[in-house]
Amino acid sequence: MLFSLLQVSCNICPMSLIKISIANRCRRAFKIIVCCAASGLIFTARADNAANTNAAPGWHILDNLGAPAWDGKILSYHGSQGTLAIIPLSDDVIRVRFTSAQEFGRDHSYAVINQDPGAPTVSAKIDNDIATLRTASLEVTVRQSPLRISFANTNGEVMDADDAQFGTSLSSDGSFRVAKELPDDAHVYGLGEKSGVLDKRGWKLGGYDYVMWNSDTFGYDSGTDPMYVSVPFYMVMRNGEAHGIFLDNTWRSFFDIGHEQQGLLNFGAAGGELNYYFINGPEPKKVVERYTQLTGHMPLPPLWALGYNQCRYSYYPEARVRRLADTFRKEQVPADVIWLDIHYQDNYKPFTWNLQRFPNPQKMLSDLRAQGFHVVTIVDPHPKVEKGYAPYDEGTAGDYFVKNPDGSTYEGPVWPSNAETNPGPSVFPDFSNPTARRWYGSLYKGFIDMGVAGIWNDMDEPAVFKTPTGTMPLDTVFDNEGQPTTQREIHNVYGQLMSRSTYEGLLQLRSNERPFVLTRASYAGGQRYAAVWPGDNTSDWSSLRQSVPMLLGMGLSGFSYVGCDIGGFAGSPDGELYSRWLQMDVFYPFMRSHSTQGSPDKEPWDWGKAFEAINKRSIELRYELLPYIYNTMHQASETGLPALRPLFLEFPHDRDVTGTDNEFMFGDSLLVSPVLVQGETNHAVYLPKGDWFDYWTGQKFSGRTNIQMAVTLDSIPMFVRGGGFIFRQPVIQFTGQMPGNPLEVLVAPARESSASFYEDDGESLDYRSGQFMKRQFRQTSDDRGMTVEISGPEGSYRPAVRALILETWMARAPKGVSAQIGGAPLEKLSGWSYRNGLLRIKVNDTFQATRIVIEK
Repeated sequence: MLFSLLQVSCNICPMSLIKISIANRCRRAFKIIVCCAASGLIFTARADNAANTNAAPGWHILDNLGAPAWDGKILSYHGSQGTLAIIPLSDDVIRVRFTSAQEFGRDHSYAVINQDPGAPTVSAKIDNDIATLRTASLEVTVRQSPLRISFANTNGEVMDADDAQFGTSLSSDGSFRVAKELPDDAHVYGLGEKSGVLDKRGWKLGGYDYVMWNSDTFGYDSGTDPMYVSVPFYMVMRNGEAHGIFLDNTWRSFFDIGHEQQGLLNFGAAGGELNYYFINGPEPKKVVERYTQLTGHMPLPPLWALGYNQCRYSYYPEARVRRLADTFRKEQVPADVIWLDIHYQDNYKPFTWNLQRFPNPQKMLSDLRAQGFHVVTIVDPHPKVEKGYAPYDEGTAGDYFVKNPDGSTYEGPVWPSNAETNPGPSVFPDFSNPTARRWYGSLYKGFIDMGVAGIWNDMDEPAVFKTPTGTMPLDTVFDNEGQPTTQREIHNVYGQLMSRSTYEGLLQLRSNERPFVLTRASYAGGQRYAAVWPGDNTSDWSSLRQSVPMLLGMGLSGFSYVGCDIGGFAGSPDGELYSRWLQMDVFYPFMRSHSTQGSPDKEPWDWGKAFEAINKRSIELRYELLPYIYNTMHQASETGLPALRPLFLEFPHDRDVTGTDNEFMFGDSLLVSPVLVQGETNHAVYLPKGDWFDYWTGQKFSGRTNIQMAVTLDSIPMFVRGGGFIFRQPVIQFTGQMPGNPLEVLVAPARESSASFYEDDGESLDYRSGQFMKRQFRQTSDDRGMTVEISGPEGSYRPAVRALILETWMARAPKGVSAQIGGAPLEKLSGWSYRNGLLRIKVNDTFQATRIVIEK
């Protein structure tokens, strides 16, 4: 076989030549992966030849590392090619760690916070060429020559295996790749914030490939990649059973899901250690739970942040902000949060106010709070280079900014370079330096003292203007927690570390108040610090539809607190598109309208009275469902399971939902099938296994079926799962009006079901010390009627005095209703009504054990 040598230049750093060897006398080309050392980019060339995908100069397949050693906790290999460790962290989580050095370096992760998720029971068997580790649920096999690793269940069924031919490959420049077998019946999900379809396996096994490299992607579409957030975690599901792989590597990385070669799943990175975690389910929910056990859960958000948020680029001056707030209250459109974009600042400098536009920010914030509004302000990571400007002076004195290779401070153009007066470059805090993080977090004190409620971190990819890459040079230097490195390693984690600095800073400044932080860029584990929105989307129907699989994928990847800009950031939606978007966003955990500079306002009343009525009703639905939404977000904060769920997560054995990304579950009881097509009047809905009830009419449907329903502009197709409990309340204008309102509990009949309901004060961290209330709701139904039992409360918190309203659908009025509250005898109730198939029972909510009996 003859080879020719091709030299190409990297489009990121054109001065760097990349040499690629190509076979020119073979029937089929082979795959080559090369890395540009100067840029950190990985390039692939299509390959089908089975000869040797790593024949490119500098690449070799990891072969024989010699005989293993087992010390009771770690199976280790040491050879001339490097060091390998197989580490069972629990019966279901196995860590694989490799370095080409003779010993491992610092064991450090910005993502993983729990290296001890369980106490595994492990046995080891070492033969001549094969070592086997067995836990209670897994069998890990390591073949020495050539080196190949596989994971099987206790029945010996292989779930994940290195490709027999290619395995793991290393490059002389420090990059690596791993080739995994990808069966035809495998579905692949996750990978964080990615455009395109939910199932990354693609149409007809076509496959997709993705890159992890946080990028400012204004006006992205369904083919844009990479984007703002990098989460190198994916889940594979076959026949209803799932496992996950998390590659904990912050360098630029890639994932090829059967795209270059149908039967292979390849992943790799431009540098750093090969360090991945195999996570067994077998239920897909368990995979997500165990992944977030490693990387952390989202914190419980303040209740007000789950209300409706209104933003644009930008609301100013102060009179306009006040007029906005007054209009919400006058029109009685519920809202909790007003956002201020960069024009509130003095020439775009972080931590400043433009006092001509906002003469008295503290009074404005106080007055808005009296109206029930919280205000969130944007703060970007680019203090201006300006002596006398405190953040620049303090950061310079503390040596807190990112450096050039020669030790000087790196400067780049961001928003202050576009200031109306005295423009200039910016410096960038080194958030990988713990001292710099604490310093930057302390800068929020002025905002907090004057009444700012939350912080919006933007441009934190980090984005830099007027550069070919849109970011800093790759050789800029970072502290990296005391082990200096370059942007090649820190870039993808910069946004996560900024939101960490902000979150911890707010927590330090308001020690018993829940911080609210929104970020555009992040990395795996960033859910511990901030909500995420996928940046600058566009005002079109395609973007509306695209948001569903994108946010579902983020939820599977640990980020439960997510939402997109309602109506699209860039562009101008018509009334129909905005209303449909708002209807869908009722069920996105983060609900915010936003629009770019120069575009028309995107406020609920901006399309005339008819659309205003539709939009008002949608936002009212959000507030009616806030008890259910808050309860579901609390579950997410405890379990890591997303609030917004793809259907397969709840119904893993239903083959008809493996790729469904035009419907979703919110929590475990509410199925939403949003209208996503312009002008649609006849809407198709798929209902999985079980009984389902139309949320609006109570009509019952049997699952595993497709139905057609007529829709109008104000339709929101929603279905309650049989046995589901939907916790609701009357319409309010802002979350501060919740105390004292009735708790409404809608119960969808089933033979037997249960749910827990959680409450606390919605603001403080007192719930961590037991000041919450959790109750168990259980219902049983048969031919004689329904019984609903409510347990006594767990926790010391008690809401304000209120009524409890129980609702359920019945074919006819009941013969009677009785209740037992506390230790009292069962008594007949008169406080109930029946109308149009809905039974409504009202009692005082005494927060005691309660039993309600409905006789058919």
